[in-house]
Amino acid sequence: MDPNHVIILGGAQWDTNFDVFGAPFDSNVMYSFHKYWMPPNREAIQPYLNFRDRYKVPIWLGESGENNDVWVRDFRTVVEKDEINWTFWTYKRMAATSAFVSWKKPANWDEIVAFAKTSGRSGEAEKQIAARPSQEHIKEAMYDLLENVRLEHCQINPGTLRRLA
Repeated sequence: MDPNHVIILGGAQWDTNFDVFGAPFDSNVMYSFHKYWMPPNREAIQPYLNFRDRYKVPIWLGESGENNDVWVRDFRTVVEKDEINWTFWTYKRMAATSAFVSWKKPANWDEIVAFAKTSGRSGEAEKQIAARPSQEHIKEAMYDLLENVRLEHCQINPGTLRRLA
């Protein structure tokens, strides 16, 4: 393959299942897994450690988080003990302290979300059209979203930053 770049492979079922992998096909391959909402202990990552040790390959926690500060701190500690590098999700998130930065919900957002939940059902075209927000509300929501996500309008969540330090 390409000797200058690493190839990152993620497991099946949203990067949680390494059973789909056999022996590495190239020396520049590493494997990524995602973990959410389970006990923050070594047992949760043991299958990935077994895979790493069996094939002598690097593994990476490519995505985790979306939980409270204590859980994230504890899970970060677990993976670091086994020398696994990590990426916690997400940098920015609407109205949530589980991200480094959060922003307030835009005007008319609930109306947009309600409409999105009605879309795609066959045979309900009239209901979908009736539920559609006005063009003015859609435009206002999108402009408000773009304004709210500007860093100067966001809230920094120091607890989130401390849990990963």
